[in-house]
Amino acid sequence: MPPVGERSPWPTTRKTALINETIAVILGYLSGSIPSAYIIGRLMGKIDVRQEGDGRISAAAVHRKLGVVPFVLVVVMDVGEGVLTVLIARMLTKSLVPTESLIVVMIAGFAAVVGHNWSVFLKFKGGMGATTIYGVLVSLVWWQFLIVAAAAYILFLIMKRKNSGLMTAILIIVLSIVLLLQSLFQNEPLILAIYPFILILPMVLKRFQISRTGPR
Repeated sequence: MPPVGERSPWPTTRKTALINETIAVILGYLSGSIPSAYIIGRLMGKIDVRQEGDGRISAAAVHRKLGVVPFVLVVVMDVGEGVLTVLIARMLTKSLVPTESLIVVMIAGFAAVVGHNWSVFLKFKGGMGATTIYGVLVSLVWWQFLIVAAAAYILFLIMKRKNSGLMTAILIIVLSIVLLLQSLFQNEPLILAIYPFILILPMVLKRFQISRTGPR
């Protein structure tokens, strides 16, 4: 308890925490908004991916027009957006209790996916968000994600399927099951098991938007 006549530091501390939480979410959105496919397309092929094929601003579009190396660069950058968002959010919320910090990190990660799908730098156009989702998840639950991703990739090689959306859906479902089992038997936060489904909501909305209006 502070001495008589002195104001409690709690309101100031809480205000600082709220500012940091807000900054984490805004930076998450801005990080996700960095249009990697557009940048690489301009720098390495002098093309505008918005004018190519179906108009989606994605690593797949870059692969079709420019090949493997630019494609890999875009994937690394998109995954990096998710990783960077989580790292910054953790840094800004390290003074909070773990549960509150985790929630803020999750919101920032979600904002990064929204930014990727509706980039402020491209008049709110963007991609589907899969690679940014991978970046967020690998930062939060890295070993669970890598094991499930490797299994899903091997399965798709065997099946000879190239539908990245289907692969993402399978990965999310299996990963959520793994995280749910951890929450039941190892006392991990249940929200972690739900979070992958929350992350793919922008992807589902984007796919619905494309089906209704065409690529945006």
